[in-house]
Amino acid sequence: MSEVRPVVREETGDWAGTMHGSDVDRAVAALSADPVTLAELELAAERFAKPRPNRKFFANLFRGLDDEPYDAGLAVVDLIARLIVVDSTYSYPGKEGDVEYDNGHCSKSVRLRYHLADDWYFTTDGLHWRGLAEQRRQARIAKPQPDARGIFYGKPLLEFLALEAFASSARQEDVAEAITAIHARWLLTPREDLCGICPRAVAIEQRHHVSWDLQDRSDQWSMLGFCPRGLDESSHAFVNSGFGTHELVVYYDLVRELLGGCFMDLKADSRSQEEFLRYEIP
Repeated sequence: MSEVRPVVREETGDWAGTMHGSDVDRAVAALSADPVTLAELELAAERFAKPRPNRKFFANLFRGLDDEPYDAGLAVVDLIARLIVVDSTYSYPGKEGDVEYDNGHCSKSVRLRYHLADDWYFTTDGLHWRGLAEQRRQARIAKPQPDARGIFYGKPLLEFLALEAFASSARQEDVAEAITAIHARWLLTPREDLCGICPRAVAIEQRHHVSWDLQDRSDQWSMLGFCPRGLDESSHAFVNSGFGTHELVVYYDLVRELLGGCFMDLKADSRSQEEFLRYEIP
């Protein structure tokens, strides 16, 4: 018994069919790329299965919701509810693990690690999963999704730094100490446009997941000898990804550079607060 009934749910509908249990495991591993559509999941599966000409990974899935167990059981992946149901005698994958890379001819066995984001929920309840999926979908819809990078890199950051720099200069504070203090206040001050959360908490929320995925794909490159497929720039994960260590290091330098520029402009020219902000923010 090695075949499983897979169900993939996206915002626009459901897909079901049959699939070998090992490919279900690879499909779960592909969720490390945080897809939200079947098309994105299809591309993410290339991390763990070599693409075949004229043959999609999910070729045996068809439109419709059929959760009747087949052969070894049932596996449901709800991309919107971030819910995974595995009621199968073949295997039970988890949030982290490893799967065998499918190179198309099985001449070499290579196992690749994966780590999913913390908000994926696993259950073995193949009978009552629909109610749980609906609850999780509604909860996720109700949760605001602020544009973090629009705030971290956009006008909210620039306004905050310019205003704080002007106030510090007016108090004639030591520039080096002021830059450190302003940087800390930017990171640690809860913001309404971040749903009452401070920027630092948002910045490190997904760092663990992003760091693990970078490490797993780096190891994969070493073992297979070629670069794993990256995220499409139009994908949900690319546009809305959390912050990794590399970005946070560069972001630190960016904030310090912007603050340094503010204090240099303040030193070079004496203006009113209104005049300075009108000039400095753009």
